[in-house]
Formats: sequence, C-alpha cells, structure tokens
Amino acid sequence: MEKKGLISIIAIVIAACIAIVVSGWLYYSTIQELKSTLVELDQTKTDLASSQTTLQTTETAKTALEKKLTETEKNLKDTQTELNQTKEILENASEAAKKIAAERNKLQQDKSTLETEKNNLRTKLNEIEAELKRIRDQSQKSIASIQARFKDSVGAVLDEAGRLTLDVKGKILFETGSAKLSKEGKELLDAIAEEILLNTEYSEYDIRIEGHTDNNPIAGDELRNWNLSADRSIAAVKYLQQNAKIAPQRLTATGYAFYQPIDKEETEEAKAKNRRIEIILVPPQDFLSELLKSLQNVMETIEVKP
Repeated sequence: MEKKGLISIIAIVIAACIAIVVSGWLYYSTIQELKSTLVELDQTKTDLASSQTTLQTTETAKTALEKKLTETEKNLKDTQTELNQTKEILENASEAAKKIAAERNKLQQDKSTLETEKNNLRTKLNEIEAELKRIRDQSQKSIASIQARFKDSVGAVLDEAGRLTLDVKGKILFETGSAKLSKEGKELLDAIAEEILLNTEYSEYDIRIEGHTDNNPIAGDELRNWNLSADRSIAAVKYLQQNAKIAPQRLTATGYAFYQPIDKEETEEAKAKNRRIEIILVPPQDFLSELLKSLQNVMETIEVKP
C-alpha cells in the first residue's frame, strides 16, 4: 500500500512538474508570441503610420492632380474655344478675301468701263464743240450781214444746246399796240429768212417765234398784253410761211405777254428792250441733252452700288 501510494505521489509530482514545465514553456511561448505580436503590432503601427502618411500624400497628390486636371480641362476648353474662334476668323477672312478679290475684279471692270465712257464723252464733247463752232461761225456771218443792213435792231445768242436766238426789237416790226407788220418789219423778216432761216445750214432746225410785251397794261387790261404778244408772233409766223415760203412744220408761235422780261427795270429803255420778238432756231440734235446723257453714263459707271 505504501509503495503504491508513494508511486502515486511521485506520479503526481512528476505530472505536476511536467504540468509546471509545460505551463512554463507555454507561458514562455506565449510571452514570446506576445513579444513577437507586439513587435509585429509596432511594425504594423509603423506601417500603418507610413501608409497613412503615404495615403495623405497620395490624397494630396490626388487633389493636386484633380486640380491640375480641372485646370487642364478648362485650358483645353478655352483652347478649343480659341481654336473655333480662330477657325471662324480664318473662314471669315477667306470670305473677305474672296469678296475683296471680287470687288477688285469689279473695280477693274468699272475702271475699264469708265475709261470707255470717258473716251466716249471726250469724243462727244469734241463733236459738240466742232458742231457748235461751225454753227457759231455761220451764225456770226449771218448776224453780221443782217446787222449791217438793220443796225442794232437784231441781237443774237447761241446757247450750249446749239439753239440760236434772234432778238428782234418790237418797234421795227410793229407799230405801238399793233400786231400788223410794218414795211420795215417785213423787210427785216425777209432778210432773216434769206440769211438764216432758208440757209441750208439751218434747213433741219425748228423755228419758234415768241412774242413779248412790256408791263404797261394795254387800255388798262393786262390780259390784252397776252393777246398782243400772241398775235404778233402769229403774224410773224404767217408772214414767214406765206412770203418767205418757210415750211409750216418748222414754225411755232407763242405769246408770253410781259412775264419773261430781259430787263426788269422800270425805265423806258428797259421797257423798250422787253417789247420784242424772239426767233429761236432749235437744232434737230439736242447737244445739251446728249452731253448730259454722256455725263450721266459716266456718273453711273463710277457710282458705288450696294
């Protein structure tokens, strides 16, 4: 019994020792593991801190990149806008260049047309000047011949349109207040017909006879001045047709009373000037009209049209 009890105690002691040893080893192992874990934890903390720093750095870099990306996108958008504007400017410039080229071509054509019109106008002016000179020379010869016979009873004016106006004083043609031609008046009309109206140089000219009075009312009635001026012009027309054999198609009679005076003074001398018959030769070629037409063509050529 004692031996068995001792063995049991020894066994228990051994078991306890083993348990202690095992426990010690386990404790040691646990301590070592704890130490190792603490080291790993410290390393993990270090790594975590490093990761946090890296993360923060990364976040900062991300923010910077995002900002940079935003700026880049804005710059890209601005660049695209500028590119579009530049493209539009270039397109507009191209259109403008085309328009300028077209305008330049048109100006060249207009310049050529203008030169042609200028040459035509110059030619027309030369023709008109030559014709007017011929008419003027012929008229001066004719008027000189008439004035030599009738002193200062006839005046003459040649205007820009080639119209020759003979101003015949009324007193030589008619008695005061009368529309009946005097003997001297008939002789003067015969001379004018011979020298001018029947001259082949004037054969195509129309002849206008215009009667004028002074502003003294006849028998106190101004309306009678109309009658007298018209009757005198008609009397001259009839005489030229019947006695001078002027073609009636060339003749026109008009009365103006005292409404077209050549001298507006209220003197006897002025009134005498206004009592007159005007014989106007109108050329078939209206020089003034042709000149104005040529000038108009030149102006239309140089006119800037929208």
